[in-house]
Amino acid sequence: MTKLIFLEGVSGAGKSTLARSLEERLLALGFSARAWVEFDHTNPIDFYCTAALTGEQYGDLLSRYPDESEAFIKNSIPAGEFTLVRYYHGDDRVFSEPLSEELYPFELCYHPQRPLPLEVYTEIYRAVWQSFAESLYKKYDYLIFDGSLIHHPVNDMIRNYGADKEYALSHVVTLLAALGDTPRAVFYVKTDDLAFQLALAHSDRGQPPPSEYELTFWKTRQDYDRYILAGLSEKIEYFSPSDGWEKMHDRALSSALAI
Repeated sequence: MTKLIFLEGVSGAGKSTLARSLEERLLALGFSARAWVEFDHTNPIDFYCTAALTGEQYGDLLSRYPDESEAFIKNSIPAGEFTLVRYYHGDDRVFSEPLSEELYPFELCYHPQRPLPLEVYTEIYRAVWQSFAESLYKKYDYLIFDGSLIHHPVNDMIRNYGADKEYALSHVVTLLAALGDTPRAVFYVKTDDLAFQLALAHSDRGQPPPSEYELTFWKTRQDYDRYILAGLSEKIEYFSPSDGWEKMHDRALSSALAI
């Protein structure tokens, strides 16, 4: 049965690096594995540049843009009473400008112009995660997700929806419950010095140093993470870069094999 690994931690903690390392090491051992890191538009349970449409809105756009129907359907994801439509693949626009302009206002996660009720946001995610769990088959031994359980959804809920810690925890619990009995593990990469880690991450990405606003936000995020992790019934494996990258990656592999 496919095993899921959720890699979590604040921005710049090393999640993506650890995700790629785990994928490479599992492949080297003969397992089939796939890792999705940040901004990968093919991630089946995490979304960037994705519009959330009701059935009426979806049908209206499909009927008015028949020349785009094939791409429209191909980039659609059923989500309960809504349908999600990805309109960017990385930096590449999927649809022509008239259709893209009509999708922007329905963005679900990234600076939504028309935020949905928070409960609807959670229900959309729950429906997608449940469908994902029901469709799992023996194509991969391991699927590795970078920030898809806590990092990205909680960022969106704080920035766009004003969610408190209690709601953020209930959202994460809902997502895990949607997976049913699918074998899984949560790996959390700790940050010993948040300001230093953010500054290093910005430098590596060619960005200016983090502002006071960003530092304040990520301190809040750390508090949310601690609260959420303490409230989960799942076993959490903690990792720290201060132990040394090689040691951390070795231990993560051992923990993955033990799932």
